[in-house]
Amino acid sequence: MKQHAFLFITIVLVACLTQFASDIYAPSLPGISMTLHADINWVQWSLSIYMVGVALSQLIYGPLSEGIGRKIPILIGLSILLIGSLICVFSFAIKGLLIGRLVQGCGAGAVAALWRSVFRDVFEGEELAKYSSYLVVFILFIIPGAPALGGFLEHYFGWRASFIFMLGYTLIALLLMIFGFKETNIHHHKERLQLRYIGKTFLVLLKSPIFMGTTLSTFFTYGAFFSYFVAGPVVLITHAGLTPVEFGLITLIGGGVAYALSGYLNGKLVTRWGMQKLMRLGWCISLVAGVFMLITYFLTGVQAWSIIASVIAFYFGSTFIWPNAFSIAFTPFGSIAGYAGALYGSMQIGGAAVLGSLVSFLPDSTQLPLAGTFIIGPGLAWLIYEKWVR
Repeated sequence: MKQHAFLFITIVLVACLTQFASDIYAPSLPGISMTLHADINWVQWSLSIYMVGVALSQLIYGPLSEGIGRKIPILIGLSILLIGSLICVFSFAIKGLLIGRLVQGCGAGAVAALWRSVFRDVFEGEELAKYSSYLVVFILFIIPGAPALGGFLEHYFGWRASFIFMLGYTLIALLLMIFGFKETNIHHHKERLQLRYIGKTFLVLLKSPIFMGTTLSTFFTYGAFFSYFVAGPVVLITHAGLTPVEFGLITLIGGGVAYALSGYLNGKLVTRWGMQKLMRLGWCISLVAGVFMLITYFLTGVQAWSIIASVIAFYFGSTFIWPNAFSIAFTPFGSIAGYAGALYGSMQIGGAAVLGSLVSFLPDSTQLPLAGTFIIGPGLAWLIYEKWVR
């Protein structure tokens, strides 16, 4: 029992790293633009280029974990993440920050790809969905704390403090993995690193309507989710008048409560309603959130309350999607969970990279681009799921 508790805590910390590293400095975007004398669009893109690194590197870490196990690739990734954080700390131009963020992403891809695989190594089926939902409660209550912490660090110490914090966080996770984590992949074998085997295994996943339909659905849903961290700080801080601290606290309190409540309800209802009904409920709520943001803009203009209310509702709805999509996509592929985790994670984070990059270079004086993303993302995700999976 103690071993399971330690594993759970370790997975929570490691699983949060990818999103934490992504979002912690979001309240600092306007400040970075000023101190580095950089265009705000390029500063926003530093969020998205990180996701590019996360998405692409997962396709390496996943197969590697099938050949040599989960532990070593995660240790490699955490070490690279440390290096990327150092580069960001000592960046004095936007190019240096972008390079550091890309390196960070290439390291964070390991934990993004493999924490799900580690969880799948231990659980399966509805038990996987149930414990994943409780895991999401912890993860998604910690993750909204990233912008809150970043807001305080920006206010009192400046934006570099966020990357210094990431150095410490990553180091703790690295030590936990070195001294306390035991290998969970009993199927790993070096023959699985052969190119023929890698291609054949990925082809199995690509041909699966259940896996690809669910994965593409998360591509668009997560892309819309991530767009808030790209557009939200600029709209709410620069144009709606919030301070970085206020932005972070609102994300923490509003997002944290929405995440925790939705994750708890999902864990309680999944055995009664089923995973598919709960995913549809999530997309429905997310779409309503986007429509509300759009309508209130034309009625009241750029108002912090309407943007925040829409974001909280979107977060609440989206949390019905993550654990159930994860379980539906992974359950048939327990023996190749590393490959499944790599492709699933790459596609999900790829949505953030693509939609986040698009939003980065759209006009950011109003919430219209964010509202459109909140509508189009879940709408396409729901349509794809009904077409491919149902």
